[in-house]
Amino acid sequence: MDKNRNAGNYIEIAVRVIIVIVSLGMIYWYIDSRFIGFGNIIGIVFFLAAICCAVFYGSVKKFIIKLRGKRGGKIVVNIVFILIGLFLVYVITAMSLMFYGSSNTPEKGSTVVILGCEVRGTEPSQTLKNRLDTAYDYLKENPDVSAVLSGGKGSNESISEAECMYRYLTEKGISKNRLYKEEKSSTTYENIKFSMEIIKNKGLNENLAIVTDWYHEYRASLIAKRQGITGVGAVSTPTQTYLTANLVTREIFALGKEIIFGK
Repeated sequence: MDKNRNAGNYIEIAVRVIIVIVSLGMIYWYIDSRFIGFGNIIGIVFFLAAICCAVFYGSVKKFIIKLRGKRGGKIVVNIVFILIGLFLVYVITAMSLMFYGSSNTPEKGSTVVILGCEVRGTEPSQTLKNRLDTAYDYLKENPDVSAVLSGGKGSNESISEAECMYRYLTEKGISKNRLYKEEKSSTTYENIKFSMEIIKNKGLNENLAIVTDWYHEYRASLIAKRQGITGVGAVSTPTQTYLTANLVTREIFALGKEIIFGK
């Protein structure tokens, strides 16, 4: 019995140490993105809570046992654990959908739609540049395909995202006759909606090859399908490693909002 008890204690300690190490690594990853956003805050709070539970496991366990012994306490504890379990299931499901969405190959001849991102002055941010480089390669490989460059002008931008994309791609040798600027949108919903209006007006192929970061592909395709667009494929771009934890965490909640509330 003592040996089994000691083995159990060692396993418990090892698990707690692993939780602390992993959580510290995740917190560093969030902080390394070098800006404060919804994803960072939620992620840091979650993993700080995990560290506290691991470090003060004995006290937390005693508190839970004491709470369960009170009237209604057992119900409260059960509800909390059910909600935590459901949340973890949702996170795993959301991540699986993101990976699935990023691997959805477009139909041959689909019109490319490049979703806009931050422009710094008149130059593309690194995230937007990644999308443009991916789109450039795809357009070179598919010379008969046209592209809609989708993104309006933000308050801190000197030109529209569509104009920035147009300049970048034409400077790299893509014919301007293949490019159409959509300069009104400020959300993914509007990206798809206004781009589709251009596609229909110009008589382009109504199947879409959406160029955006891999984690964003599934939500973008979901938005497109809710607008009645059936042929939706992904031309996924990599995300800078230091931004991934923050942006994926934010996307997990954005995807949930899209699934529940739609537009």
